[in-house]
Amino acid sequence: MIRIKSIFSKLFLTYIVIIVVSHLVLAAAYFLLFQTSLTGMHLHPDSVRDFNQLKHLFALASMISFTITGLFTCYLSKKITAPLREMNRAAYEIAKGQFDRKVNVTTNDELAQLGDTFNYMAQELASLDQMRKDFVANVSHDLRSPLTSIHGFVRAFLDDTIPDARKRHYLTVMKEQTERMIKLVNDLLDMARIEAGQLEIRPDIFNLSELVRLVVARMEPDFLFKQVNVELISDESEDILVLADLDRIDQVIVNLIQNAVQFSPPGSTVVLLLKKEKQAVVSIRDDGPGIRQEDLPIIWERFYKADKSRTKKAGTGLGLSIVKHIVALHHTDIHVESEVGQGTTFTFTLPVAPNKAKYGE
Repeated sequence: MIRIKSIFSKLFLTYIVIIVVSHLVLAAAYFLLFQTSLTGMHLHPDSVRDFNQLKHLFALASMISFTITGLFTCYLSKKITAPLREMNRAAYEIAKGQFDRKVNVTTNDELAQLGDTFNYMAQELASLDQMRKDFVANVSHDLRSPLTSIHGFVRAFLDDTIPDARKRHYLTVMKEQTERMIKLVNDLLDMARIEAGQLEIRPDIFNLSELVRLVVARMEPDFLFKQVNVELISDESEDILVLADLDRIDQVIVNLIQNAVQFSPPGSTVVLLLKKEKQAVVSIRDDGPGIRQEDLPIIWERFYKADKSRTKKAGTGLGLSIVKHIVALHHTDIHVESEVGQGTTFTFTLPVAPNKAKYGE
């Protein structure tokens, strides 16, 4: 069976069929009517009565032809436009929040392609809506937990129920909780700026090797708390100078290290590798649980969380999305390699500084 894939061809052939059927019906009706009336007719050039009878027969035949072809055209038109009507109904239901609505695709033409695209759109909207709900739940949890903790400690301080020897410890806990909330709010603001296209970078030449060393030193308390070792490896004899936004690259490195430390078991080692090729290359490898291959393409999406059960404090799912956007603004890319049970490696590149003399100016 030949399947016509072009809707233009379908409509064109439909019109041809309508015309052919119309003429066939007209001819058949004309023949049948004249065949039954021919014996009683005496045609003559001057016979008005016979000529009027001929016109009446022809008009009747035309009406029969018009009726049959009209019904046939109506049937074909409804059949061809049925997918569009179904998509219209589905779009109305999706607009009301029923994202599980799908369009049944039974043809193989442009309407089928439109139907497939429509179903894909509905699927993505459903996924986005679910991620939004998860995000609201995650943010609510991540805000409520530190606020509840801080509120409890403040009440304890006001009630003088905390011994003086433990006050510094609880003040440190409160400081950690406020820092956690500050990071969450900063991530939300960054994501809002990214979505609005307002996140800008200000490239300048700086020492990437020195930046990584400073970040590692600054995050040492986190490493000690998580009981994770951090090793910086660089075979370059000289420091690597790059042309990028120092503050944003600092944010990228911190997010990736925090991510690696978060999922690394106690006693393991997070490795930071620096090397200079055509571009500066930064790799961060951990010995964590790894990421499933089917999840690798979606880890950059907003609100994505590997730990959906929330048995771990794994953030709100914004960090990697922000990292991806920052790296993209530098016109480079970031890659991830991972195997379940074998750890994960994130690698991104930065443009090398055009010349060292400019950095020294």
